[in-house]
Amino acid sequence: MSLDAHPQEDELFLVQLGDHIRTLRRARSLGLEPFSDQVGVHRTHLYKIEKGQLNAGILTYLKIARVLDLSLSELFAAIPPEEKSTQDSGQ
Repeated sequence: MSLDAHPQEDELFLVQLGDHIRTLRRARSLGLEPFSDQVGVHRTHLYKIEKGQLNAGILTYLKIARVLDLSLSELFAAIPPEEKSTQDSGQ
């Protein structure tokens, strides 16, 4: 199976992750620009991550987690796991 076999699921994951990051940022009363400065990325880059329009590198997600005072696993833990279709499981 290729890595691009489920582009809709990939897009959904990025949107859910972006929503989660935005929710956590806002809960800490951090504006987009101060947050992006702390993470070390341009605000438009972070905006696209929060909108699910950009799949950032793992180090960017690590920096985001650190600014939010979370581990990387905690940052990703709130995203629901993919459900396997019966086609994927061979049934």
